[in-house]
Amino acid sequence: MRIFFLLFFYYSFLLWYGIEFLSFSIVEVKSIQYFWPLKYILHFSFSLFGHNDFALRFPQIVISFLSSVLFLKISEDYFEKRSDIFFNLVIFLLIPGFIISSLIVNKSIYLIFCTLLFIYFYKHYRFFSYLLLILYVFLDYSFISLYFALVFFAIYKKDTKFLFFVLLLLAVNANFFDYRITGKPRGYFLDVLGTYILIFSPFVFIYFLYTLYKGFFFRKDIIFFISVFSFFLSILLSFRQRIKIDDFAPYVLPYVIFMVKIFLSSYRVRLPVFRKWYRILFVFLFTTLVIFDIALFLNRYTPARGLSGSFYFIKPLSKELKQKRIDNVKCNNEYFCGALYFYGLKKGNKYYLFYEKKKNLVSIFHNKKKIYEIDVSKLNIL
Repeated sequence: MRIFFLLFFYYSFLLWYGIEFLSFSIVEVKSIQYFWPLKYILHFSFSLFGHNDFALRFPQIVISFLSSVLFLKISEDYFEKRSDIFFNLVIFLLIPGFIISSLIVNKSIYLIFCTLLFIYFYKHYRFFSYLLLILYVFLDYSFISLYFALVFFAIYKKDTKFLFFVLLLLAVNANFFDYRITGKPRGYFLDVLGTYILIFSPFVFIYFLYTLYKGFFFRKDIIFFISVFSFFLSILLSFRQRIKIDDFAPYVLPYVIFMVKIFLSSYRVRLPVFRKWYRILFVFLFTTLVIFDIALFLNRYTPARGLSGSFYFIKPLSKELKQKRIDNVKCNNEYFCGALYFYGLKKGNKYYLFYEKKKNLVSIFHNKKKIYEIDVSKLNIL
């Protein structure tokens, strides 16, 4: 019952926050172009609920809810106590990367769902997990991370048939999406590391790295291989090219199960008198995680506000433009215009909008003459 109330409150809050405070952003418009199922999912949602923020955010919330249910069911294979399962679910729901994936329109939450669905079927209905792997070949190029990890899992299990099966799917996926590894060695490693810190929160990420090491001494299974090898693949590729973190992070998040399992095992193997430092560690990690989540929702007041400005200003900007009777617009950035069109502005050439991200400025031109300049950082509604 407490799990039901937790999920109800959690997803009610996320849906309310997404509708009230988030705008259809430039990043989200771009994301739809790079993950073809999103177009059809959103089209179906708009046909049911209309062209509004609820219809925009609702599919993400539904898939996120289903992901949490799958995570809960998978957790039952790793923990015997209901309290441990509940604790594991709470930590997963509080991971910033999962919250972000649940809120914004992109492919991350769908990849998380697909990964958890595969893991659940692999553990309980092996045949259907193979069918899913075949389906995933044509879904998105990022599944090459999953196939890469499963290659090493098959080698570890000495399962020759599964190894050749996964290698075939990996080759087809790479060929179908024309996946290439390019670029010269550059300093993208620190960028990727910084993104993982944002996904887990700083101190939880440090503990994540610690459990990666500890995990090699535990009984390794499919979650371990998917998460660990996807993480290492992203780090390895970052030395040569700029990578999209949402191509790798969704496969890393299920490792939360191992993080919790390692902590509880280390805690319970000790006598009660020696558990003090573990309780202190838990309180510290949990507190910093919650604080980081709060900062995530109050993004405007944090140093990271410049990274996600368009998630907040597009909606109020469209209202201000309508009040000034500025319509029939064209932009220097097609994705910027795409977000504005969602809120009722029309395509045209009467006004030209020039968005400067670094300066947080939108300049409005009419007949090649600047008539307005808006500081969009002041339009954030949160």
